[in-house]
Amino acid sequence: MHSLTKSLLTTEQIKKIPTTSFMRMWCLGNSHAKIAAYYLNYAIRKNFLNRDDKQDALNQTQLKAAIQLLGTMGYLRGAIMKIGQLFANMPQMVGPELVEIFESLQFEAPPMHYSLIRELFLDELGKEPEEAFSWFEKRAFAAASLGQVHRARLHDGTEVAVKIQYPDIARTIVADFKALGLLLQTMRFKKDFQYLKAHVFDAREVFLREVDYLSEALYMERNRQFFEGSEIVVPRYFPEFTTKKVLTMEHLPGQHLQVFLAQNPPQSQRNHFGELISRALIHSFFRFQTIYADLHPGNFIFMQDGRLGFIDFGCFRQFSPERWRFEMESEEAMFCNDHDKVLQFLSRVSLHENASELEPTWVDLLRRQVDWVISPIMKKGPFDFADKDYVQDGVNLFKELFQNDSCGRMDCFYNWTNRALLGHRSLMYRLQCKFDYGALYRHEMQKMMS
Repeated sequence: MHSLTKSLLTTEQIKKIPTTSFMRMWCLGNSHAKIAAYYLNYAIRKNFLNRDDKQDALNQTQLKAAIQLLGTMGYLRGAIMKIGQLFANMPQMVGPELVEIFESLQFEAPPMHYSLIRELFLDELGKEPEEAFSWFEKRAFAAASLGQVHRARLHDGTEVAVKIQYPDIARTIVADFKALGLLLQTMRFKKDFQYLKAHVFDAREVFLREVDYLSEALYMERNRQFFEGSEIVVPRYFPEFTTKKVLTMEHLPGQHLQVFLAQNPPQSQRNHFGELISRALIHSFFRFQTIYADLHPGNFIFMQDGRLGFIDFGCFRQFSPERWRFEMESEEAMFCNDHDKVLQFLSRVSLHENASELEPTWVDLLRRQVDWVISPIMKKGPFDFADKDYVQDGVNLFKELFQNDSCGRMDCFYNWTNRALLGHRSLMYRLQCKFDYGALYRHEMQKMMS
């Protein structure tokens, strides 16, 4: 944990999470006012500073703003905290120092007080943690946006990790999206208002499904069976100690990305784990026809024997059979550079009947994004994910995409593919890895189509 955030996050654990739209928006508004004051102070001071001192003052202002925002997100949790996790996965956009701070939200967020855990266990399992397990560690060893994780031991001696949902977290998600819906009403006369509403509703439904730990357990078990015996390890879950709000799974020993990188691992290890992460995602994509949309370092364990632990399966989107057929046809068209079929794909993504309705500048932007996405696949031989030009091109493309007036009119499903792509490329960049991604992807695609 970053030294500047440890005490801040520790103080949040005893606070009850606000669940009403008013209180949550009040907290955010208060935080934003403080951040604005920091930048106003900097704007005044910079006129009296030399070049070096001005940069130092800006860095301090950004740090103070990040810590303020971190404290607010750590207090509110839920959908608000997920935004902070997204920042932590984008070092190219917010800078390495701020990434280290926001990274605390991925597995070092403020845990809830033990009395709340005991109450939840009684509601969900009808017994206290000390009764359910032969040993239960009261202090959480990981905590994030929707819940926290405790080490425990079953009565047969099996070491487990118990993920416990924060009280009323589903209500906070409903409250956040209700407030967002009210804000969107100010844009109801815009031509793309109906599409913006659809995006908000879709995100709300996905986040609410993520608080169903039974759904996550079933998806995790499908992946565990598929990867069993390989270098990708998915923990087994224990149905008798799992409910919608409690998920008990096998504990996997190892390190998170931050600790792994701090040891300055050799390039061979970086490449190895980069390839394993990619293989896990590509296998799951083709095998189960799903998008795994929660790609951040807290969901992977770098094990000492070289295996990769894949430990969180809450956020995913399932392709319908019809959408999956179209996806495969479109990917083949992209690889073959079939211009007409690619335009068909872009039309569907943009919710148009045919390509003639698309603006040329929008087509050009989407086409450039497609080319960026598939370039690691098209590359013959190892692809260098540490290439700063490639990473910056991607960041610039997504910024340009979000700033375009046509951005709102897009199929909601592809919000999650974009999130997955950005998450994957960011993880690969942070690992500074280089391997033959194209061969891996094409092999899985050919296996699926044969």
